Amino acid sequence: MVLDFKSLYPSIIRTFNIDPYSYVSDCKGKNLIKAPNGACFRNEDGILPILIQRLWKEREKARNEKDELTRHAIKILMNSMFGIIASPSCRFFDLNIANAITHFGQYIIKLSAEEVEKMGYKWIYSDTDSLMILPGAKNLEGADKIGEKIEKHINEFYKNLVKKEYGRESFLELSYDKCFVKFLMPKLRGKEAGAKKRYAGLIVKDGKEEMQFTGLEFIRTDWTKLAKKFQHELFNLIFHNKDPANYTKKFVNDIKKGEYDELLVYKKSMRRKIEEYAVETPHKKAAEKVLAQGLKLESNVISYIMTEDGPEPLGHIKHKIDYEHYIKKQIKPIADSILVFFDADFDSLIKGSRQTNLDKF
Repeated sequence: MVLDFKSLYPSIIRTFNIDPYSYVSDCKGKNLIKAPNGACFRNEDGILPILIQRLWKEREKARNEKDELTRHAIKILMNSMFGIIASPSCRFFDLNIANAITHFGQYIIKLSAEEVEKMGYKWIYSDTDSLMILPGAKNLEGADKIGEKIEKHINEFYKNLVKKEYGRESFLELSYDKCFVKFLMPKLRGKEAGAKKRYAGLIVKDGKEEMQFTGLEFIRTDWTKLAKKFQHELFNLIFHNKDPANYTKKFVNDIKKGEYDELLVYKKSMRRKIEEYAVETPHKKAAEKVLAQGLKLESNVISYIMTEDGPEPLGHIKHKIDYEHYIKKQIKPIADSILVFFDADFDSLIKGSRQTNLDKF
């Protein structure tokens, strides 16, 4: 199950009165709010909390009117309040104030995980503003009831805690988001731990299955469509209890046969002038080959394919495609992060020296 704190940083600012005007650098005075990092604030509404309160009302109004554009714009504006305090270019920049927000965030996530475990449910992962919990339910309906139960309990917990410890009203709001019926967090290379903010899950919504990806190659713009296709199907097989071995072998063979040539294109933006790049990046080399032919770059997005002569711009391919590059750099990392759960690895699988075993997943 995934439970999210709605607009966590703005909620923290509002709940604990974090504000440059209310900040007390020497922590001297009465009725002060002390953040986990040691920063102190007067317990009287500051400027930022009042601004966020106004924006909060406008966001709820937009939500009720189903004005998604306005709601999203206000959400971004509210979240930017932390960013400006943490930016040296802001006239109110102060790391103590910014760190007060992040330390409160870490404190709240950790405390919430502990409270959930006291309720008898297992915490498995937490992000900046969310928790992932194993509900131990027999079905999705049962998980949904547990999610709603946790949501209600945690919100009541902070209502009482903030009132007792800080003498303020809590605006922290945990919301039960969804429950994955299948979930997988690929492991870090050579480690048992999962990679943070990199996972995929299968949800059932209105009777239909949907795979969702976070931080994986499937949603990253700097990976090819080849990698995305491979990863999507790999997860689909695993979520439906099918062995990925034969698919992986066939996919690699099809790459070598040229079956996926249209999916091999890399796309990378040139964010600076070409002469300003100190490192010889692939997209810089591809751009230089375009200019070397007396042609102009049509845009700042360079599309290229890796060949046996290195990166070559799309439309100007003069050498054979380097299929081994794609297998080694695009397919192997994805496969190894998954096959480790089957006590297997990509190289052994392709060479045929080891078999995967679904029972070990």
